[in-house]
Amino acid sequence: MKNYFFIAWCLVLLGCSSSTQTGSNEDSLGKDSFLISDTTLAIQPTPSNLASETKTYTGLYISGNKMSTFRNCSNQKRVYWVEDESQKLMEAYKTTTNFMHYPYESMYVEVKGYLKGKSNIGYAGEYQNVLAVTDLVTISQKSYKTDCFNYEFICLGNEPFWSLEINPDEKIIALKDVGVEKTYLFSYKAAKHTGNSYVYETSNERKESITILITQQTCSDGMSDRQYHYSAQVNIDGKTLKGCAI
Repeated sequence: MKNYFFIAWCLVLLGCSSSTQTGSNEDSLGKDSFLISDTTLAIQPTPSNLASETKTYTGLYISGNKMSTFRNCSNQKRVYWVEDESQKLMEAYKTTTNFMHYPYESMYVEVKGYLKGKSNIGYAGEYQNVLAVTDLVTISQKSYKTDCFNYEFICLGNEPFWSLEINPDEKIIALKDVGVEKTYLFSYKAAKHTGNSYVYETSNERKESITILITQQTCSDGMSDRQYHYSAQVNIDGKTLKGCAI
């Protein structure tokens, strides 16, 4: 009889041990599965998560046919496609460029927004990131004082009034002849540098050609006491424009 009870007690202990071990294995398996899932599962950021990363960006904005881009001042090699969630930026761009602007003229802007990552849709897919603009802080036309406006030269003159920018980042040379209310846009070509002179020669699809001579010498605009370090002469449409350069 004692042997019977002893054997029965051992069977109970073995059953408990087996049950405990099975539970331990299940817990271990559960933990291992969680760790594997945790290391392999890529959690995709949701729009709400991205929107919480909103910050202020400054740069140069361009809007036009099949074009909506932002060149970041903090790194001018970074050009983003723009989605105007604020519905303010594009309208302000049109207002700011309503007089004497050339196609795809860039404007200096300060905006609030967040980066959405690369898009695979349409023209946005040609850029490495998409900037979603949630608010517009300021927008203005460029000048020689504008942050991150990486010009080679800005030329200006009066009688008649005119201005010209040589912009290698955007690969353009743009002339505004205010006297006749006409703008010209050319592809950028590097200057031929000889001594203290720089000569730019280029043409456009309208078969217009331009020659720009910039000479390192003291120059006055004739309307102020300001002195410039370069003079400028532009030959276009059979006429010559003279002024100074920065």
